[in-house]
Amino acid sequence: MKTLTPSCCSTGHKSAGWLGRSLRAMNNSKSLRRSVLCVALAFLSWGVSALAAAPLELQYHFNVSKPATHLAEIEIVAGGVAEPALDFALPAWAPGRYAIYDFAKNVQEFEALGGQGQKLAWTKLDKQTWRIDTRDSAGTVKVRYRVFGNDLTGSFSQIDATHASLNGASLFMYVAGHKADPIALAVDGPPEWKVFSNFSEVPSERTFRAANYDLLIDTPLEMCSACATGQFTEQGRDFHVVVHSFAEHDNDLSKLTASLQMIVRSELAMMPEPDFRHYTFLFHFAPGIPLGDGVEHLNSTSIITRNALAGGGLEEALEIAAHEFFHVWNVKRLRPAGLGPFDYTREQYTKSLWFGEGVTTYYAYVHFYRAGLWTREEFLRRLAEEIRGLEYAPGQKLMSAESSSFHAWFYDRSPQMQETNFANSTISYYNKGAVLGLLLDLELRARTGGRKSLDDLMAAMYHKFYEAPAESYYLPGRGYAEDDILKMLNEVSGSDFTGFFDRCIRGTEPLPYQAVLAAAGLELSITTSPDAPPSLGVLTESNDDGVKIVAVRPGSAAERAGLSRDDILTAVDTLSLAEASLRDRLHMYPPGTVLPLTVQRRGRETRMAVTLDPPFPDQYSIRPAPQATAEQAALREGWLRKNP
Repeated sequence: MKTLTPSCCSTGHKSAGWLGRSLRAMNNSKSLRRSVLCVALAFLSWGVSALAAAPLELQYHFNVSKPATHLAEIEIVAGGVAEPALDFALPAWAPGRYAIYDFAKNVQEFEALGGQGQKLAWTKLDKQTWRIDTRDSAGTVKVRYRVFGNDLTGSFSQIDATHASLNGASLFMYVAGHKADPIALAVDGPPEWKVFSNFSEVPSERTFRAANYDLLIDTPLEMCSACATGQFTEQGRDFHVVVHSFAEHDNDLSKLTASLQMIVRSELAMMPEPDFRHYTFLFHFAPGIPLGDGVEHLNSTSIITRNALAGGGLEEALEIAAHEFFHVWNVKRLRPAGLGPFDYTREQYTKSLWFGEGVTTYYAYVHFYRAGLWTREEFLRRLAEEIRGLEYAPGQKLMSAESSSFHAWFYDRSPQMQETNFANSTISYYNKGAVLGLLLDLELRARTGGRKSLDDLMAAMYHKFYEAPAESYYLPGRGYAEDDILKMLNEVSGSDFTGFFDRCIRGTEPLPYQAVLAAAGLELSITTSPDAPPSLGVLTESNDDGVKIVAVRPGSAAERAGLSRDDILTAVDTLSLAEASLRDRLHMYPPGTVLPLTVQRRGRETRMAVTLDPPFPDQYSIRPAPQATAEQAALREGWLRKNP
């Protein structure tokens, strides 16, 4: 609490005894009367400030009475209200996702009542905030509203006749100035539904407590009658596995649970001991949805796959789980400044998502391998695929890893109402961050003769920032700034990584794959497959008449010929593209061919000639270097060592 002192006087004393002695010593002169007034105003101001900051007694009630309507009824009761007005607000975004969603779009039938059931006046301040006049509330404010939810993603909520997948940021308002106050939550729904979340280990329980609002909405819930469950114990902690599936015959969790335990064991062995007693994996297997998803939470995760568990969804679910569980440390506890406690009204910018998300992707691969779920060849192949993906992205020459992180709010599943050139101008901080994780790990090992690795950097940062004294109500520790990563890397390695950061993380220079890999007895092979067609340099999607161009690669054959986004290619030479793929048609011609194309542009048909480029190299692999020295081979084998 910060006390504001009126400008007419200044004092550092706060003792009531001092105040009494000072007042008794004053006489009736004007100057002393002004001093008395100043002292009184100072303590009046202190009292009002203290009163405004007094915690409220907050009780939240969530109810689903008609799930087929996709509507939930929410009631929030605030007791001990002494302020003349309270602002209730729904977040514009949710932690774990860097996009403004404006969840308040789905709020309806808002009302406010006082302690005797009387209606209280309220007004809408902005898109997400309701201000309630509490002067006649008798110390209690009851807010009621309904929320529509029918999106199965890690950001939104889905309520239907079969289940309710609940993400708190899309449902629960907070009281401005009182996010730090404890909250009691009661959950009601169809009597046959059970409630699964990390609030409790007992699915029959329907009343919970959260230490503050941030933790309330950082705990997703699943309500259903037909969820399958599993459990395992690792390092004295209980891990709960909950599966909701729209597919039939998805009740065998034996492979999922056993593999999860292997991943968890590997990650726990690497990182400092986490401060939770139990953790919950919430899985949704939903064949037919357009995108899978996974969102990290403090002590749980929500994971959605596009396939049935018994129909190809197992490995997809496990890869996402390896990523999300590593977030227990990286992002949720070891966090960039601004990511906890949160300002839910606006974007929270950071240049470190390449580290928080991308390095987490790298470690998901590392622990898939260390846990024994991948062979050495599979691990190296996946890392090579990440390099290939980065090298194929035209935006790598324009956007740095830090810039990609900072601008995440433009494209991290953010709704786009205008055409963008993101395909040619951006990169993924997940992708480049994963590649940087590989390079930093190997470079650290090389510079220290194998004595240190990226594992040591992660542990050191966790100890320094999360185990520091708490700076807020939210969690222990404090957030780190972008420069802190470099400082800690220099400290752990005993060398200066500034040049690497300037070129590879802050800049857009080509990454030093071969040099870094060679130091660890590895090499990157880049070749072109024999059946690769000549390159046109376009991204396309199917169209009834052929293929529609959705992006043109800068400097490509298509750009030189004047082809444009939204052009529809209907024929190659005289061969229809409605009857065969563009790849198959191009495969008939050698590079350098001047090829006539039939193009539909804004309803008009034209013919355009394109000179085909050589095919892009499309075969990337990482393999042991045959010329590696004994020292380099030792570094490689140290990196590739599996868990005992």
